[in-house]
Amino acid sequence: MMVRVTAPGRGGIIGNPSDIYGGTVVSCTIGERADATVSSSPRLIFDIYGDYQVIQTVEELEFGPDNHYLDVGKAVWRYLRKSSYVEKGLIDPDATFHVRAQSNIPLMSGCAGSTSMLMVILAGTLAHFDVRIERHELAELGRRIERRELGVHCGYQDQYMIVFGGLNCVDLRDKENHADGSETPYATVEPLAHDVPHLPFILANSGVRRHSGQFHAGPRHEWEQGDLARVNGFNRIGQLGRLGKKALVRGDWELLGELMNENHALARELTGVGEPNERLIQAALDAGALGAKLSGAGRGGTIIALHEDPAWMGEQLLAAGAERLIKLVPSPGLTVECS
Repeated sequence: MMVRVTAPGRGGIIGNPSDIYGGTVVSCTIGERADATVSSSPRLIFDIYGDYQVIQTVEELEFGPDNHYLDVGKAVWRYLRKSSYVEKGLIDPDATFHVRAQSNIPLMSGCAGSTSMLMVILAGTLAHFDVRIERHELAELGRRIERRELGVHCGYQDQYMIVFGGLNCVDLRDKENHADGSETPYATVEPLAHDVPHLPFILANSGVRRHSGQFHAGPRHEWEQGDLARVNGFNRIGQLGRLGKKALVRGDWELLGELMNENHALARELTGVGEPNERLIQAALDAGALGAKLSGAGRGGTIIALHEDPAWMGEQLLAAGAERLIKLVPSPGLTVECS
């Protein structure tokens, strides 16, 4: 049997990074996707985004800082082979199989490329063992692996958007403590694509590749220590996500632009945004964007601009130094096919 899984990247419209702090985000998938195949094999093989390794010992599943994409696959299997699925007899921790994964999502640039890669490998491995879980739990499981095995200080936006797909308001209230217990709710994922037929946005990638997880570690620590500026600031960004949903559904682009700009100002103050993003954001505003902000990726990555003519705005951003333009496309979430 061969399992094939695909999943999209995403662009954050408003509310990020409040998903790390129990806030609300409005986010949309992009057309680019990651894909993975998992098949039977006499050896355990990871072939991920050009990195190839035959795993012969348990020690070879450990973290290797120079092989990020291999580590994504290893992290999935490290977690699963010591999970409750093994205790229940659903997964053989000594099993061998072959994982191949690729992506045309710009990786480490704020479009959830690494998380999408993790999610297709995770879903493919579970399907290989005929383990079936519903979508919310799959998103939560992916987030646990990313935090516990890879040490990424992440929220929940990426995993939920990748699994559910489309254009959504993702409400994460009561999830700020990142607990896994029965008292912690799932995210509320509200589809908006039916109500928003027009998306006047363009994403511009700076070409800078950085992983945002460690970038969020410092602000998260200060928040946990009760720093009032960060507590109040991230609360406000979460509110902007909810207000932004209303403006988006109503097509009130001027208000949405104002909210996006406030989101940017707060993110700059609370976490920093980084010179490549600041330069593109300012270029968008100078060219007449109603709003512009970071879509993701810490001090490098991708910005999002709101303009009545996204194609024209994209040309201005390329002239300002953007390496690549990306469109928001409400596309299907994670899909699994077995043959």
